[in-house]
Amino acid sequence: MEEMRYAEVAEMLHRNLTLLWKKSTELSRELQKYQRQTEDQINKIHQFEVDIDIKVRACKGSCKQTFDHVPDHETFRSMRDKIATFDLTSPKQQKTFTLDKKLELQPVVQPHDSLAYGKLPFAHSELLTKMEDIEQNQVVMDELQQHTWNSDGEWET
Repeated sequence: MEEMRYAEVAEMLHRNLTLLWKKSTELSRELQKYQRQTEDQINKIHQFEVDIDIKVRACKGSCKQTFDHVPDHETFRSMRDKIATFDLTSPKQQKTFTLDKKLELQPVVQPHDSLAYGKLPFAHSELLTKMEDIEQNQVVMDELQQHTWNSDGEWET
């Protein structure tokens, strides 16, 4: 009876871990998408600032009033570095999650009952054993596929 309870709890934990793994994969992909969008926005803003600087310099000779404008390349480099710290796909932070084993109960193939059991006393047509209704099971580990992150931020098997 305890083995059945253990197997049920193990199966429930396996389902919960699988569900958690799928949800975390989806959230990780979404986070990577937002990170790429943020990097693209920073690059566009930097490009706009460089374009503005080029136009201001071109206007110096023909415009009545000018001002000195210098793009702040260091700030943009700093922003890119800060975004890179949140990169979950970098090799140093990459971890693999595997669901490589699964518990299952299988019935034990039993030999025929011993002839010694025929000599047990009967009381009201029932055997006087306490364990006759308990079925034997054995725990078996099934191999599952191993999943890892690839360089595109997707799970591969």
